[in-house]
Amino acid sequence: MKKLYSLLIAFAVVSTFAGCSLNSPYDYGTNWLIRENDIPQYYSKFDLFYIGKAPAAYGNTHDINFNWAKTHTNDIFGRGVRVFAPEIQNPDVKNVSAALEYYLDNFHKSGHPFVLLAEGKAADLLYAAMKKVSGLTVKNGFIAAYLPDMQPKTAEEIADDFFWDNLKAAANADDYGVIVTWTSRINNEKTDNPALKKGIYCINPLNWKLDGTPGTANENIKAVFYMPEHKNHFWRKVEKKNFCSAVIDLEQGVLNIKCPQPLLHVSNGKFTKNSISLFAGNISANALRRTQKLIKYREWRSMK
Repeated sequence: MKKLYSLLIAFAVVSTFAGCSLNSPYDYGTNWLIRENDIPQYYSKFDLFYIGKAPAAYGNTHDINFNWAKTHTNDIFGRGVRVFAPEIQNPDVKNVSAALEYYLDNFHKSGHPFVLLAEGKAADLLYAAMKKVSGLTVKNGFIAAYLPDMQPKTAEEIADDFFWDNLKAAANADDYGVIVTWTSRINNEKTDNPALKKGIYCINPLNWKLDGTPGTANENIKAVFYMPEHKNHFWRKVEKKNFCSAVIDLEQGVLNIKCPQPLLHVSNGKFTKNSISLFAGNISANALRRTQKLIKYREWRSMK
């Protein structure tokens, strides 16, 4: 009996140490800006996985009521969407991949719709992470990755990068299993990216077209801005309907955006790369539209 007890103690010690070695930093809520895993999945139209870092001077990213991540997720997508926004101390492909994989393994239920979101450098990291993890398939519920202002690519390059998962660049407003991106040029600001050229993939988030059809300001559902410098907490979030228009320059593969320039939306006299804010309402509505299209497809398949 004593020998059996000793063996059990030894097994418990080994198991404990093995468990410690497998711990992930994302086991802890403190390493998430937003982690809504306590919300029942059936309540969620889709899950949203967001990677983003607030620009300098944009306030406390852990402020529950007002922060950059909340404005880019909860304030834009509203109720009925579960949000997962990890805080990545050292943003690189390895750490972003680990965060995305942790969400898929621990919080996502197979087949439930989910959407990815990031912009700029964070979009580059998320795109690279997507190539490393498994589970990004339509069967598993992958709807779309909205990655504005990532490094420009052609539609063919995107399809090649995700050949095994059968993902592609979005072709219209309601396909799914897609990557959605555009390169922003705001109020004719100078662009010196050598990757910009004819044939670069670019979609217009106002009308979800790939040609030169202009997207009017009337098609801009709303822009959502966060201004932490405002003394009144309840005025830090500002929503503007019909904020900007946009048209694709097909020769350069860039989205020309025309915006008004009130000082409170400008940093150092120029807009920041902030496509999520500029097209907040359109991105939110489009993610739901693509999700509903997949759900209808599944219902049709189940009736056959």
